[in-house]
Amino acid sequence: MTGAPATGQWLDSRDGQRWWFDSGALAFDFAYTGGFDGPPEWEHWHGPKDVERWWRERFDAEVAVDGAAYRSARELRRAIARAAMAASQGLPVAEDDAAVIDRWAAMPDLPPQLGTPVAPTSDRLLAVIGRDAVAALGRPERVRACSADDCGLVYLDTSRAGSRTWCSMRRCGNRHKIRRLRARRAAEHTKEN
Repeated sequence: MTGAPATGQWLDSRDGQRWWFDSGALAFDFAYTGGFDGPPEWEHWHGPKDVERWWRERFDAEVAVDGAAYRSARELRRAIARAAMAASQGLPVAEDDAAVIDRWAAMPDLPPQLGTPVAPTSDRLLAVIGRDAVAALGRPERVRACSADDCGLVYLDTSRAGSRTWCSMRRCGNRHKIRRLRARRAAEHTKEN
């Protein structure tokens, strides 16, 4: 495993569009594998092999995931999703969700090593995710939902100015610009007539 994984992932909308969504936090990416309420196609984990694939893709780590580790991953994923939704609405994180996240954040993770690296395990990777969730949710004023009326994706605003408005400028930001342009043109057309 080398360095911290980058954030972001491809999502597929109901209308078949594929677009890049950077949630701003590894823990939120983790939750977006199916922990957030959304269309059924957003569920990416149907068994332990799917979690193994996620560990491989994100951490370049070959880790065996058994049934217990799969259930633990899904439990942490759901707690992060609920906590992120609460934070995006200005609400406190529910105690039971905080307890799940905190329990994993307190576990040994993958420390940086100069010599022989510590072997990754599912529990150590879940601890990495738990700590990332604590860091992201520790800045609740930066946990936001997309401003589009028909979206609501949650992200950590990592912009310097803290002014991110959309889940993605390519998706919701662009749609907003197009709607504004059409409204302006319609208003100009009405004035002309």
